[in-house]
Amino acid sequence: MTNSETATWSIEEQKKYLELGYWHKLSIGAELNNWCKCYSNNIAIISGNKKLTYQQLNQQVELLAAGFYHLKVRPNDRVLLQLPNCIGFIISFFALIRLGALPILAMPSQRQQDIHALCKLAEPKLYIVPNRFLGTHYQPLIDDITTHFTNTRVINIDNEQDPDFTLSQYYHSTPFTVSEPHYLDPAILLLSGGTTGTPKLIPRTHADYCYNARAMAEICKIDSNSIYLNVLPIAHNFSLSCPGLLGVLSKGGCVVLSKTTSFDEGFNLIKQHKVTITALVPPLAQLWANAREWDDTDITSLKLIQIGGSRLEASIAKQIKQAMHCQLQQVFGTAEGLICCTRLDDSDEVIFNTQGRPISPHDQVLIVDENDQPLTIGATGEMITKGPYTIHGYYRATEQNKISFTKDNYYRMGDLVKFTSTGNVIVEGRIKEQINRAGEKIAAAEIEQKLIEYPSIESCAVVPVKDSRLGERSCAFIISSNKQITLSDVRNFLKQQGIAFYKLPDQLEHLTKWPLTSVGKIDKRSLSIIGEQQMINNQQQTYFEQLISINNQPLDLAVALINEKLNEQYAVYEHNGEWSVGLGNIAQLTVSADKAIICYNQQQQYWDQAEIIDNINAALASLPIADWRAYGASKFELAHIFHDPDYISNNDETLLQLFIPSQEVRFTHNQALLRSITEEGLQQLHAVVTKLDQLNHTDPKINNTFKENEAIIRSTNAELYKEKVAIAVNEIKAGQYQKIILSRKVPIPADIDLVASYQLGRKHNTPARSFVLNFNDLKLIGFSPETVLEVNKERIVSTQPLAGTRALKQDDPEQSAKLYDELINDTKEIAEHAVSVKLAFEELERVCEKHTVVIPQFMTVSKRGTVQHLASRVTGKLKPNLTSWHAFKSLFPAVTASGIPKREALAAIRHHEENKRGAYSGSVMIVDSNGSLDAALVLRSLYQQNGQVWLQAGAGIIDQSLPERELEETIEKLSCISRYLVVREQQPVTGMEG
Repeated sequence: MTNSETATWSIEEQKKYLELGYWHKLSIGAELNNWCKCYSNNIAIISGNKKLTYQQLNQQVELLAAGFYHLKVRPNDRVLLQLPNCIGFIISFFALIRLGALPILAMPSQRQQDIHALCKLAEPKLYIVPNRFLGTHYQPLIDDITTHFTNTRVINIDNEQDPDFTLSQYYHSTPFTVSEPHYLDPAILLLSGGTTGTPKLIPRTHADYCYNARAMAEICKIDSNSIYLNVLPIAHNFSLSCPGLLGVLSKGGCVVLSKTTSFDEGFNLIKQHKVTITALVPPLAQLWANAREWDDTDITSLKLIQIGGSRLEASIAKQIKQAMHCQLQQVFGTAEGLICCTRLDDSDEVIFNTQGRPISPHDQVLIVDENDQPLTIGATGEMITKGPYTIHGYYRATEQNKISFTKDNYYRMGDLVKFTSTGNVIVEGRIKEQINRAGEKIAAAEIEQKLIEYPSIESCAVVPVKDSRLGERSCAFIISSNKQITLSDVRNFLKQQGIAFYKLPDQLEHLTKWPLTSVGKIDKRSLSIIGEQQMINNQQQTYFEQLISINNQPLDLAVALINEKLNEQYAVYEHNGEWSVGLGNIAQLTVSADKAIICYNQQQQYWDQAEIIDNINAALASLPIADWRAYGASKFELAHIFHDPDYISNNDETLLQLFIPSQEVRFTHNQALLRSITEEGLQQLHAVVTKLDQLNHTDPKINNTFKENEAIIRSTNAELYKEKVAIAVNEIKAGQYQKIILSRKVPIPADIDLVASYQLGRKHNTPARSFVLNFNDLKLIGFSPETVLEVNKERIVSTQPLAGTRALKQDDPEQSAKLYDELINDTKEIAEHAVSVKLAFEELERVCEKHTVVIPQFMTVSKRGTVQHLASRVTGKLKPNLTSWHAFKSLFPAVTASGIPKREALAAIRHHEENKRGAYSGSVMIVDSNGSLDAALVLRSLYQQNGQVWLQAGAGIIDQSLPERELEETIEKLSCISRYLVVREQQPVTGMEG
């Protein structure tokens, strides 16, 4: 390593730190070797079902090091490592260090812009990256690197063949010989949060980094009984050495790896492995603490929760400690070196209100003014530091080092802090123009450099704005002659430039001139205040409302209203005697596996947390609309995301979509509530509904129903369906699962009028819910026999499992009565129903308060159109701090449309059914801003998409099922709608005489 690439400590400093015992004359690889000998039989790493002892870890590190050597990796070579929390990261990390190569630790969330810049700066020999992880596809990064950096070899790990990313196919048993690295050689290159947007690499040496980890391990009282849960990216300095991986291994403890930051996974891992310590960023810690109000997982083994990455407010610190019932430690510092933390025996006053004190007695810390003059205790200024583990310069960054380091080798941290009289640090803010969004550091300059390239943007500035959920959100200010530029436009442009999702602006504001400081610079503090005030000014929109009397039936008026075609986008949802009609949209939510997108006021905003329910909740909470009701639907494939970990999702696939209507009418008996987001719209709605109510809506005689319905629903795919039922019965008897709902699709070869079919079908059906939906590419009508769930504003959750079916013959009461008796005495139907109720009960217990889940209605008979079902109802009170979406996740898909257990049934459905189900057995729903949610199971429905119209129905298969009977059940269900299909009347064609 040349002097131009890194700087080091003076000879005097080196001697002092060796004499004090801070530094060891060993590489990290040699340290690991000693740890593994000392604790050989201890468990070192746990990931999923895999455990590695220290001895096994050392052996695998040696094998992979030999493999890398075989790939021509040599001392001082750089290797870019971008892996999630996994065994493979740890083995690769130590294997590279064993060779004397320098791992560059990239975060899993970084994208093309950052990775490209890192390769340009460090010229890595290898780039180690997965093909995909948790819905993120890395192929665009791989394509960019292979195109632009031909000397960098990409090792692309297939997560299906190597789920722990161990790179075992590269293991090599051939011995290799390399020189032992010097203890002051750079060992790793960490990434700096930075303010310039250009990645800066932090060269941490073997000696200083091990000292950092050991010092934190001592402070945290880590020993061989400690079990550390690694939740944050392990590539982060916090997770790697504070004490993190290195500190825990140095004491013979165990590191448990979490794939996600979800409290669901975290709490289960704490319980399973008796975790004693973990580290979180403040927004995540607050979520975990909130979850403890309703989650009763046993986490009593947890003794210490570390919180760092951004400032923690005292009130939140107190809340977290009380909720988690363990000691809290604030950690403040930088990957460049200095770490401050509270001590385990500090008072709550110190822990809640300060960020602690430096971890080394020989950390030299000064608080200085703008002229680098030291300030007195209690005065706020910039923190500068040097010491036994703080770097003296960035890697290959001569010009940046002149800015970031003083002539006396003090590192400028850029934070505004003050010291208390007892030597503890209080962070007041920062000098660096950096946005701390939920613990992720965003360099304002990076976004500004790209944003200025947008056509017609003359000038721009990106600033942090206070945000109750994120801590800080990113707000972009622009000056442009084009006032039509929207947040969506800006975000899409930056995405195309390779900017990571979390770095995209959350807010966009137009200005005509900049606020300036006294020296003529853009006043970014004023911009932050303007951004905050602008959000306050964007007060919630409210609906104009009017209640009127009506004379006609709600069904007829609802159909007549959508036929007026006030808007091409509409929904009708019937529930509890109300027909709710939504027209047009002022906002819409689109949810895929990896993100939720709200489109509102011609702008888009993204949420891309790991947990899909968190994205939905956050997106809907952001709507600046009062008393909204959303209409929409979820596809069946959303169930795979919830319950089927083997399902490979296309992140562009829309799984759930909702819209907030611009106009709405809620029809009930004798009255209608009219609602519109504008006063003009309300007047229009009043005029139209009044006109429609004056018309005669007597039932017209419809002669153009689809005549071939009976033959088609009996014959289409009938033999194939019976074959699949027989196969499923054998699989059930073999113990693969208990129950599965297999469906068959019946195309309708006619031009069907969906709205007319809905009106006719509803007059001859008695559904639990009915609906019409015409939203984006989704067109369907339905007469649902049951709900997936109902959640009211009092947070009472209810679900109605139906299982067990016989025909209901309206023109033959005697035969219907006979079938009724057959149904309630059929052991197969009773068994099928009982297991469905049992599962619904268990699913509600997960999200409801203890002892509130009951079965007020059990195995009654519900009559729905041409069929009668065994029906039960299960209810409970939602746990505090859970939303209706958590209940939806637990209950969706309805067990009566999937199977038992859900995970195995879902996998079997994927195997047996040729095409994705889409809307079938998904849900159509209404969601209110007060937290209520009513979701109908999409059965007894007609679907239209891409010029095709079809029906679909299924039957519940258990070990007693007979293929002929299950086929007949699908026919009975299809008849509920097939006999009421109205063929669209052909318009007469007129011509001109020639």
